[in-house]
Amino acid sequence: MNEYSDGSTLVEAITGKWHRLEKGIRKGTFLIEFSNTLLLNIHVTTNHIDVLMKDNEDTFRLMGDFSFEGLDTEEHKFMFHSLGIDHVHFNNRDIRVDNPKSEISTVFVRLSHDKKIETINKLAGH
Repeated sequence: MNEYSDGSTLVEAITGKWHRLEKGIRKGTFLIEFSNTLLLNIHVTTNHIDVLMKDNEDTFRLMGDFSFEGLDTEEHKFMFHSLGIDHVHFNNRDIRVDNPKSEISTVFVRLSHDKKIETINKLAGH
């Protein structure tokens, strides 16, 4: 890892490509490229994923993180936290919640096999 004068660091993704991360971002277990402008920094031991987005200076900045709870129980939950949430939408934009006053910074989701089956049956007309 190389360090720059601003404290940013050069790190290697699983593809072998190197990326500049802003100061304070600790490289996780592995770094995955989702596009030229989006990286996922996976931390296996702490059950979370950093979402990193490239800025106009080609430095990847932390935009938010996914945290997971109850992975070994029936209570599978995840949370997305970000100070950069512009809006949240559901069902391919059918339902949109804007964030004009920046009051939304965390979204919680609980997953359920029973809910999945219920939704499949509803969509099938049962």
